Amino acid sequence: MFNKYFGNYILTRKILTPGQLKQVLSKQASIRVKLGILAIEAGVMTSFQVNRVHKLQTLQDRRFGEIAVSEGFLTEGMLSELLDRQKTSQITLGQILVDEGLLDYGEYESLLADYQKDAGFSDQEIQILKSNNTDAIVSLFIDMEKTGVVKLFSEYIELFVRNIIRFIDRDVIISKPYQADTYCFKHYAGQQITGDHAISTGISADDPVFTKFASIYAQESLTGVDEMARDAIGEFMNSQNGLFVSNLYHKNINCDLAPQQYQTNSTIEKRNQLFVAPCELSFGKIEIVFNI
Repeated sequence: MFNKYFGNYILTRKILTPGQLKQVLSKQASIRVKLGILAIEAGVMTSFQVNRVHKLQTLQDRRFGEIAVSEGFLTEGMLSELLDRQKTSQITLGQILVDEGLLDYGEYESLLADYQKDAGFSDQEIQILKSNNTDAIVSLFIDMEKTGVVKLFSEYIELFVRNIIRFIDRDVIISKPYQADTYCFKHYAGQQITGDHAISTGISADDPVFTKFASIYAQESLTGVDEMARDAIGEFMNSQNGLFVSNLYHKNINCDLAPQQYQTNSTIEKRNQLFVAPCELSFGKIEIVFNI
């Protein structure tokens, strides 16, 4: 995670071009592998079991390792070994920049200090970025007053980002969310949550990003925002919101889901509070909308 945020900062400082950064990040991405691949390579899980866990992740808001252990595919000891192996297989962006001769150690140290200062992060918050803890990282950027509504929004975004990483793109960077009175969009896939909470949720993007998002989730090569693309993103929203409502149910909060909706070139008016969370993916920008 830290590599992605720090890499984005490097782009804003124009130290690297987008092409150079992509090339550099591809080196660390080739080393950082998923637990499923590591488990297969270690001979402790079969491909069938790995696919089974991935399927269950569409129904349960749980990490790969947690499900694998609960299903009896891995022991706690096996999971611990795989997690240790995964950590050691990741190299830092800074190391690659130095190895490639793009920065020396002094320049890297200075750039890190500038990043921390410009972003306003404390030493502890920098360590959170380096921890790869998605929920903690999301919380860094939702620095609004922690009211009940903001807490609910934070939980929704944490789940959303986890699902993007699981099913769409590991290279997601969340920006600071903002509140608005109105929100204009090009393409919007939305769904209403009803019951104890009345929430309008959705995801918006322009044509190419919407199409790419749908293509990845549907595992089909789509060429535009057609019916299949709309259905794919609608199904992603249904899965996301289904998990969110399930999480609420375990807190004795009863909610239901309305059918998914798709709109183009329109505007959303706030109810009480309208939150927008921008996210940069490797193929473009999406925005998560939460209107309560």
